[in-house]
Amino acid sequence: MSSPKINPIDDSEFADLELANDDSIEKPIVVESTIDNPELAQTEQQPKSLRIKRLWWIVPLLGVFLAIAGISYVRIRDKNSEQAVVTKTAPLNVRTVAALASPIRNWVSSEGTVRAVRFKHLAFDVDGEVTYIADRDGRNLREGDRVRKGELLAQIDDRELQADVNKAQAAVTEAREQKAATAAEVAQAQSQVAQARAQVGQMQAQLNQAKAARNLAQSELNRYQQIFNQGAISASDIDSRRNDLLNADAQVQSVEAQIISAQAQIGTANAQVQAAQDRLRASDAKIATAQSQLSQAQIALEGTKLYAPFDGIVAYKNIRENEYYSTQSVSSQLSNYQGLLDRVPIVIIDPSQFEVTADLSASVGEQVRPGQTTVIASDDGQADLNNEDLIDSAQVKGKVFAVNPAVTPGGRAIQVTSRMTVGTSNLLHGSNVTLWIAVAQKDDAVVVPLNAVVFRDRLPYVFVANPETGKVEQRQVKLGIEGLNQREIIEGVSPGELLVAEGQNRLVDGVTVKVMEERGRRQEAGVRILAFEEWKLRFLAFYLLPLKLEQIKHSQLILLL
Repeated sequence: MSSPKINPIDDSEFADLELANDDSIEKPIVVESTIDNPELAQTEQQPKSLRIKRLWWIVPLLGVFLAIAGISYVRIRDKNSEQAVVTKTAPLNVRTVAALASPIRNWVSSEGTVRAVRFKHLAFDVDGEVTYIADRDGRNLREGDRVRKGELLAQIDDRELQADVNKAQAAVTEAREQKAATAAEVAQAQSQVAQARAQVGQMQAQLNQAKAARNLAQSELNRYQQIFNQGAISASDIDSRRNDLLNADAQVQSVEAQIISAQAQIGTANAQVQAAQDRLRASDAKIATAQSQLSQAQIALEGTKLYAPFDGIVAYKNIRENEYYSTQSVSSQLSNYQGLLDRVPIVIIDPSQFEVTADLSASVGEQVRPGQTTVIASDDGQADLNNEDLIDSAQVKGKVFAVNPAVTPGGRAIQVTSRMTVGTSNLLHGSNVTLWIAVAQKDDAVVVPLNAVVFRDRLPYVFVANPETGKVEQRQVKLGIEGLNQREIIEGVSPGELLVAEGQNRLVDGVTVKVMEERGRRQEAGVRILAFEEWKLRFLAFYLLPLKLEQIKHSQLILLL
């Protein structure tokens, strides 16, 4: 420590002061001798005694300064001796950390989009004026309101479509009535066919009887002819039998003619049945057409109403009462999802479960498997991204749900979907987040900070510090999982061993080191010394400046000490 500078005192200033104060300064008395004159000697000694009394304060001040000077000398000597020792031993300052037995995970991350697992874009199927929006406590439905499954949320003017439905229903009713009439005609024609067939059956029996009678008549005629040939009967008897045969034959022909007529009636009745059946099928087709028109009209009518598909929350609402809605405004935004969200009338989400979809590079995506742990890091928790407690501090957690096996042609990426199960209340549908995936993990591993491992000739090494000898040992290690700020040591290090984490670039095997914590304490002691020196200078400045010039002059010698 250097002594404080003291400005030299100009004697001319004191001379001027002495001239200005002649009355207060004792003038010297010139005498030849004071031995023979005691009174004069006493008079001469009185000013000297008075001057000594006026300088009494110099004694304690001199003691203080001597003490300060001694302490400063000892401090400077100790400091110089310490620096000499350090220069002599020259240990390398390092910082050490202990290897720990701790879980470790290898994380990969990517930007992803949050979507509810169940969500529905509700849009009208037809154009029209909005005439109804669901009520909530005297106000219209808005974002954040809960809805129930099947609840009518909104409706547009449906009078024209309702008229189309009524018209289609009337057409269906008319077609069904026509079908009923045609079915009656078919039944009547079928009845006539049945009657004609019955008549044919009866006539067939009559024909059989007529044929039997004709055969009997023929037999009688033959028998009588033999008897007539014998001369036993007259010719009139033969003629009578011939007439009976002719009558029986005529009867057979008559019945056959009736049968032919009845069969013709059956054909006519069958034709009538066929025609009635054709008309019946036409009625069925007409009914189907009318029913189809009715269904279309009903679907169009349903398209004027928006119902809640499930219990959920309104995420977006872009309609108001008495505004005109156009389907074109929504269909024009199909290629722009954000634009679609700004145009679609209502979006309902199920807030009970969310998923995050993210794209990973093909090389990273190959490490992802369903069931792996996933978390979402909060934007304001950047500190969590620098430690292995990411999974414990994350507010949203989940599991990998699906990994797309195909690579996107343009981005050459693999799409990963994660279902979030914890903290879903912190997610918003459509928001962008950072998804972290633990692609590898071990629950019990020997872990060290990343900077504790150095690579020399592409081989990993660590320096293990021995607190007893103060030396380090260079060891080659086998690495395992690499975490965010830690690395697994598979072979070469045991839990609890101290590894050099800072300053190892200058180390070699067996070199002597000193941890930075000890140097830090020495630096703290040096700071205390500097503070003491600063206090001493301030004391001198504030204490000496108010003194009179005469006192400064007399204390100049002390300050120089």
